[in-house]
Amino acid sequence: MKKMLTALGVACALAGTTGVVHAQAYPSDKIAIVVPYSAGNGLDLLAREFAQQLGQPLGVPVFVENREGAAGAIGTAYMARAPADGYSLLFTANPPFVTSPQAMPKPPYNALTSFVPIARVGAVPLVLITSGKSPFTNFQQMKDYVRKHPEQANYASAGVGSPGEVYGELLNQATGLKLEEVRYKATGQALTDVMSGNVLVSLVSVTAASQQIKAGSLRALAVGSRERLPEMPEVPTLAESIGQKDFQAGVWYGFFAPAGLPKDRLDKLQGEISKVAMSQRMAAFMSRSGMVPELLDSKAFAAGLVRDVETAKKLVASGNLKER
Repeated sequence: MKKMLTALGVACALAGTTGVVHAQAYPSDKIAIVVPYSAGNGLDLLAREFAQQLGQPLGVPVFVENREGAAGAIGTAYMARAPADGYSLLFTANPPFVTSPQAMPKPPYNALTSFVPIARVGAVPLVLITSGKSPFTNFQQMKDYVRKHPEQANYASAGVGSPGEVYGELLNQATGLKLEEVRYKATGQALTDVMSGNVLVSLVSVTAASQQIKAGSLRALAVGSRERLPEMPEVPTLAESIGQKDFQAGVWYGFFAPAGLPKDRLDKLQGEISKVAMSQRMAAFMSRSGMVPELLDSKAFAAGLVRDVETAKKLVASGNLKER
């Protein structure tokens, strides 16, 4: 009996040790960064830059997985059901992460309870764009054109709760314009129809449109930043254009995990993501892409989300942004 008890004690001790080693071993397998949008847009490109820089410090392969559709709702709902083990991370933007659920009769996730925020890493202003072949070159000329051609008064968005929809409706309210929304499943599709002239204008991230603007296939009419952008000094802000000094339009980017992620894994991810976010290489990438580094830890990010939800509720109500 004494030998049996001794053996049992040794086995328990070994089991406990194995548990500790296992807990300390995270991560021990590849990590997916799920982007709920199509490949090639600003969020996706930033995710891929993070994936490249996170692989070495985490010691495992880190890759990007695109799950697009419904303005990000499909991929986000998928992540809300994913295991809370730290091997699948959501990398998304607001709007529409917070805004979309407010606009849906049966939201597939809750921005405050379905996820745990890991880190907010950056932001990017939106830009009001039109085709490079448009007959107007500035915001006032666009307004005059719309009044003379009301049948062409429309704007493209990537769906319910998307940045293009939210700020498109706010722009209507601020200017008295009556631009009709044309919804697409992805930003890339919206850009294609704006470039071709099938849709008059759209509000998209500077990152998503910068290459086409430089190539001349898109024309920038105004930017949603507080001040003019150094890379587009000739393009006025939306605040300047509409005569409202506080009018801004922008998007933040951040990492989330499904609710229930163990704290030690949250701390590990937050620490490594923060180091990468503050690196010179990432700063250079964001600068080239028209983004602004904006690091918030999990606690500060969570507090900001509460405020974002309240703002989203007001935006949805005032902008009539509902599924239809």
